[in-house]
Amino acid sequence: MKGIRITGGRLKGRRVAGGRDRGTRHTSAKVREAVFDVAGDVEGAFVLDLFAGTGSFAIEALSRAAASVTAVERDRRTASLLRGNLRDLALDKDCLVLDMEVRYAVPMLYEQGRRFDLIFVDPPYEMGYVASTLELLEKHPLYRDGSMIVFEHSKREGLGASPGRGREVESRRYGDTVLTVIRTAGRRAHPA
Repeated sequence: MKGIRITGGRLKGRRVAGGRDRGTRHTSAKVREAVFDVAGDVEGAFVLDLFAGTGSFAIEALSRAAASVTAVERDRRTASLLRGNLRDLALDKDCLVLDMEVRYAVPMLYEQGRRFDLIFVDPPYEMGYVASTLELLEKHPLYRDGSMIVFEHSKREGLGASPGRGREVESRRYGDTVLTVIRTAGRRAHPA
């Protein structure tokens, strides 16, 4: 089966459907590996995948023993493909898929009291979503002390504003792609 290859964890080497929509840009295996190199051990972590697409990042996190993933994807056909990928790998019980706009999902999750150890944000390139999503996360902080927020974006697009005080920010470039990593203060504590 052609598709997107999982790069680590118990499902390493397995492939998932990537979809055929020309508007969907998949996170490359190299960039996904880089995110997990930066994030370190995600075993037991609660993960949020914004602009999830067909779920390569969400599935990768679950393969690497994340406790659970919440994936937000507004396109219903793509969200359906994501659910199918999760079912095919028997991961559907560990991943909540919300087929809605990120701008509605973030406040809703915040009001529900949900908090995440790792937040991955991979919006369409150069459409202003990076800055608006950072603002949304600052207004509705879905992170806790020691969380990490990773933005994947074009080298031609920045955060738009600096994150709140007490945050460590670093950027790494991979061709046209930049990973901007924001670490909140404190240490990540996994549930027992």
